Amino acid sequence: MADIFIDMGPEIEEERIAYLKKRLSTVKPGQEVAVRVEAADAHQADKVIEVLEQEGFDYQSHGSHSGEDFYLRARRK
Repeated sequence: MADIFIDMGPEIEEERIAYLKKRLSTVKPGQEVAVRVEAADAHQADKVIEVLEQEGFDYQSHGSHSGEDFYLRARRK
């Protein structure tokens, strides 16, 4: 289970990207972050992935069992 859970909401807007950056700045080494994106918006996950890479995180993506959500699990490199 992730230590920090971030929900990107129904649409990935700039204010949510700013919130993501702020939350990622508080992540300590060894902590895992789960970022939830609605499956319908998975095509917009590139913005989230770009932030994770810029902030020095490794990540792995996967879908939920229901198919409604898309998750990125990340840890600092």
